[in-house]
Amino acid sequence: MDERLPQYLHRPVQILWFGSDEFILVVSTIFVAVIVGGMIGWCLIGALLLLIPWKRSKPRGFLPHLAWRWGLMSFRHYPGPTQTRFFE
Repeated sequence: MDERLPQYLHRPVQILWFGSDEFILVVSTIFVAVIVGGMIGWCLIGALLLLIPWKRSKPRGFLPHLAWRWGLMSFRHYPGPTQTRFFE
């Protein structure tokens, strides 16, 4: 049984021409825009077109860390966003 490794381990996963986190953002935004429809749907698509270049100017892993800072998710063995003192 063979195990295969990707050719470049340091490159992020890409789906079409989007990174994995961008792809989830694009699909979910388009899904909601189609359901909502009308002017709000078009505003969501416009906001997506502004958000992707802004997100690409940030470092890799920016969105998960932003969600961590807002308290929407947590990392295992990682202090909370309000932790100011650390003891080893």
